[in-house]
Amino acid sequence: MRLLPLLVLVACPEPVVEPVVEDPLTMVDPFIGTGGPGFRVGSATPAATAPFGLVKLGPDTSNGGGGLGAFHCGGYWYPDDHVEGFSHLHMHGVGVPGLGALLFMPGDGLPDEVRDPEDWRQTFDHADEVARPGRYDVVLADGIEVSLAATERAGHHRYVYPEAADPTLVIDLGYVNYGENLGAAIEVDVEAGLVRGVMTVDDAFGGSFPLYFVAVVDTGIRSATTWSEGEPLPGAAAGSTGVEVGAVLRLPGTEARVRVAVSLVDVAAAEANLAAELPADQSIEDTEAATRAIWASRFDGWGLAGGTEDERVIYWTSLYHLLQMPTLYSDADGRYVGFDGQVHTADGWRYHSDLSLWDTYRTAHPAFDLFFPDDAASFARSLVAMRQQGGAFPRWPVATTEGGSMIGAPADIALADAIVKDVPGWDVDEAWPLMLAQARGEGTYPYNARPALAELDTLGFIPEDIQGGSVAWQLELSWADAALAAAAEHRGEADVAAEFDARARLYTNLYDPAMGWFHARYSDGTFAAELNPIHWEDEFVEGNAWQYLFLAPWDPSGLADLLDGEATARERLTDFFEFAVSEGQTLAPGTWYWHGNEPDIHAAWLFALWGDEAATRDWVRWVRESQYHRDPDGLAGNDDAGTLSAWYLFASAGFYPIAGTRTYVLAEPAFDRLDLPLADGVFVVRREGEGTLVAIELDGARLTGPTFDHGALRGGSELVFRYE
Repeated sequence: MRLLPLLVLVACPEPVVEPVVEDPLTMVDPFIGTGGPGFRVGSATPAATAPFGLVKLGPDTSNGGGGLGAFHCGGYWYPDDHVEGFSHLHMHGVGVPGLGALLFMPGDGLPDEVRDPEDWRQTFDHADEVARPGRYDVVLADGIEVSLAATERAGHHRYVYPEAADPTLVIDLGYVNYGENLGAAIEVDVEAGLVRGVMTVDDAFGGSFPLYFVAVVDTGIRSATTWSEGEPLPGAAAGSTGVEVGAVLRLPGTEARVRVAVSLVDVAAAEANLAAELPADQSIEDTEAATRAIWASRFDGWGLAGGTEDERVIYWTSLYHLLQMPTLYSDADGRYVGFDGQVHTADGWRYHSDLSLWDTYRTAHPAFDLFFPDDAASFARSLVAMRQQGGAFPRWPVATTEGGSMIGAPADIALADAIVKDVPGWDVDEAWPLMLAQARGEGTYPYNARPALAELDTLGFIPEDIQGGSVAWQLELSWADAALAAAAEHRGEADVAAEFDARARLYTNLYDPAMGWFHARYSDGTFAAELNPIHWEDEFVEGNAWQYLFLAPWDPSGLADLLDGEATARERLTDFFEFAVSEGQTLAPGTWYWHGNEPDIHAAWLFALWGDEAATRDWVRWVRESQYHRDPDGLAGNDDAGTLSAWYLFASAGFYPIAGTRTYVLAEPAFDRLDLPLADGVFVVRREGEGTLVAIELDGARLTGPTFDHGALRGGSELVFRYE
């Protein structure tokens, strides 16, 4: 079904409402999403960072050494009252504990015998804590004032100790956030005030990688002790190797200033990154200002008017959170470690990893393609490099390896979205045959080969006795095939488009009309005998039959036909949301609509595609107002690397992407006016009047359907929602 609107000419739009003049960076609250109980944990980090920065320098916390790993995926959980230390690498809003590497911790008179966070952790009070883009500050219980700033590949520390303190600083290379260090080395040059080292990070998610670092203590080192496997090695030239490795630095004054840079290439590369980003004469205030300027450039052209203060804070924080990941892994000179373990150079682009693709393909990548095409091109080139150097497109790449998490072929959808939206700056002709080969199962893939392709070809579905989670796999891969079909059509390859369009629609073969659900089938063609639609059955992945019932937004007419027509489809979708309202917010996974996870986050937009645009507006507003808040519990679950934040940005603008297509579904905006910067200028969304929505106009032409095409999003254009 082609989802394009009809246009009817109407009068020219009325004079615009000027956006509120404000510095949006002052409205960002990095603590939103850092808390949350149970499955509503947001996993955000308040760490100081630059957009997409490798260094996210901030606190790792606990409740006195305890705490579930699921609450500390980003290292920090707002309800905690202890700081374990300040580490340099974190991920934002993911569902698996990771990174948390290269931990520094100041202390008062820490002895040579300290070996573990239990020896130096301290309590803190949120009243003594501040976070803003590029900066994090806290006062620890012993009175040490901690100030942290970050560039893309470096962290700037300042510690101010009480006058009577014996200033010490611990560097712990054995610490990893719920992972382990597989081997490390550290050496301290006391006279030069210099520390160099390497640790091998294994976060039990994405494999292992070496992290090299250099730290310059600009205020000097009085003396130092390093340790290895519990044994101190005192002396000015002390150095050590092993697994449990670190150093205690004794400092000469009550203020310590430390500059740290990292690299995955080698120590010399870390030193080059330090020279490029944190020169010796730069103050921490200068570092914050430089990084803030980078943030300001990313927010340039964005503007809004109207809404409540809380809504404006949530909006600007959503934009901030969107720009946390993927993570930049190439050095200042462009070098990076590829999936083959070799050093390569990104010439004219920047290599990124840590892509939570099963989540981000739905909203974040369409947002990058629309608002940040230069970054989107680098992300696309990074995925192609992973395919060339590692042998396959990934599903969840972490640092230098494939994490292997989740299902489907989300890289196909992310790349297809960039193709159909004409994102420049990457070689589509280079990527396209690689995408098709993997989708067809041609060749041998070390990971992420599509499962059960032979059975899909002969039976027309993925059997549960061949592939567990078969229903989830079938629906996800159908979306990927639909995206490939759209990309092929966009490229003028009709035969390829027909091939993948036909395969995409095989998802209908897993609909069991007797039960009324997508349901597991076996190789003999029979459906499984039993299904509880509110349980996480084996045929689904992170969801139940209700939550997977609507996972074909790219084919709304075909899905409606399965559900006995649009009227019945709307009834079932209404039940889906009304049951969710009745259930309320729980600590467990939601049984019906569950905004904290991905398979159904598009569901509210389906009403419009099934003939009820008012219901889409109502339910999108309900999600926006009930699932997003201005507090540490302000997200419905893990932000999943900006996925929920991107949803909020689109919902606030009144339109939503169907990933892998050129289609946007309409609702209504949350603000009186939004300015959205595109590659060729600013696109304006605004409201006119009060009361009931009576018309939606694009550049003075009335939209008579529930959608519009990507080509309508141009600089200088206006999308106006008229109310009476």
